[in-house]
Amino acid sequence: MAVAVPTMAWTPAVTRTVAWRAVQFFPPDLAAQVRKNHRAYDRGIREGLAAPPAWRGGPPGALIPAFEEQVRLCVLDLRKPVPLHRLVEELGRLAVRVADLNDPLAVGSGDPREPFYRAGYEQYVESILPRVEMVYYGQDPGIIRRGQLDRFVAGIITRSRSWYPLIGEEFYRTGHLRDWRTFDDRSVAFGVAGVCLSHTVTDLANLAAYIWGAGGGLVPTPLPTPRGHVGPTITVGLAGGFPERRQLPSGSPAMPVSKIKLPPP
Repeated sequence: MAVAVPTMAWTPAVTRTVAWRAVQFFPPDLAAQVRKNHRAYDRGIREGLAAPPAWRGGPPGALIPAFEEQVRLCVLDLRKPVPLHRLVEELGRLAVRVADLNDPLAVGSGDPREPFYRAGYEQYVESILPRVEMVYYGQDPGIIRRGQLDRFVAGIITRSRSWYPLIGEEFYRTGHLRDWRTFDDRSVAFGVAGVCLSHTVTDLANLAAYIWGAGGGLVPTPLPTPRGHVGPTITVGLAGGFPERRQLPSGSPAMPVSKIKLPPP
């Protein structure tokens, strides 16, 4: 008897967006290689999206072993080493696996109504991309420093499954199937999508740091957090830099030139 495999509710556009959004939080040397070899990264994303459906769904699908194998392949490639453009391509494939793990409809199951709202949720998430502020929740020492891949994966699966029932509840909040176009940005669907996309960015960045560090690359220490801070550190990537950086370096200085003379060394 054929067993149904959960299908994804994130479109290729959503997956590619989060894959590229995460690059700004990669270790700087690795991020530079991804940007230099951007065609290889995009090629890896396309190939990851074209993987067999069984590889892209949670149990009974093979997403978890496919994901773990892809992580190990990236580490092995860096240690061989292989040309960096090939590593970047493998990271593109890995980005798809990470996005799938963070897609509640890919790893969750049990709601018989899912086939009726799956396509709607797919369209909804893509429609809100311009309004979702994706954040980076910070480094995970368990994977970056200690390589606890099993614990890392289990945490993602548990988190995604916890969000799964909330999506169906939102679509049937009024007792019948709602049109996704009626959702506003205060809806549960918007909140779940925003959190899952942010976790995708964070998880991929943490895996990139783990892979880079396992191959001997430099992984900078996290930025210090304020004294007394509790909870994760959230970092929002800059969309376009500071406008004043585009100004021409001409005109009089804002402050007079200092007349202080330093002593000789």
